[in-house]
Amino acid sequence: MNRKRQIWVFIIIIPLLYFSFFRLGGYYLTAESVFYACEKGLLYGPSEKILAEYELPKGGKLIVGKWGENLSAIPAERAFGLLWKLKSGGVSGLILCDKVVTAYLFSDGRVIGLTSNQDVKEVSCTIEYGDSDKPFIREVTMTVDQDGYFTGNWGKKKDDDYEYISYLEGRNGMGQVIYRDGKSPEGAYYIDGVLNDTEG
Repeated sequence: MNRKRQIWVFIIIIPLLYFSFFRLGGYYLTAESVFYACEKGLLYGPSEKILAEYELPKGGKLIVGKWGENLSAIPAERAFGLLWKLKSGGVSGLILCDKVVTAYLFSDGRVIGLTSNQDVKEVSCTIEYGDSDKPFIREVTMTVDQDGYFTGNWGKKKDDDYEYISYLEGRNGMGQVIYRDGKSPEGAYYIDGVLNDTEG
């Protein structure tokens, strides 16, 4: 093999080897590529649509997609300055949205959710956190977009083991409550919109 042919072989093989190394190591050119690869690895997806991307407090970003009637949430972070990989510290992955209105809490103080009821235009969540015996209570109200998706920050300031959505309401465009789940401030208990006589 002459020198010129050897040079061309190296020009072709070396990028392929680099590409294989990065792909096998879980490195991708974009955060969205990490998102779709992770979905494939978790044996679902791909999401039909990426609904939102959020910067994470400790670097990287959270990508949220919609797969069928469910949500998919994958965190990604920078690697080697130019590439992206799955962010360390765990992954939410598939979030089953099996209620008319489903809300999910992230440890950084973000709540995301999805509703299957097109009449729901606003969702309000009551969140309990801190000490489970005497929890702090905070409420966040979020606008629902055309995909039925909603999100908001409830302002968590420290890492608490206990955090829970104790109650949520869905309201129509006139501000009327048309959906409830959990224990209301009045003490009534609802399960996916239906009033229940007994709690639990």
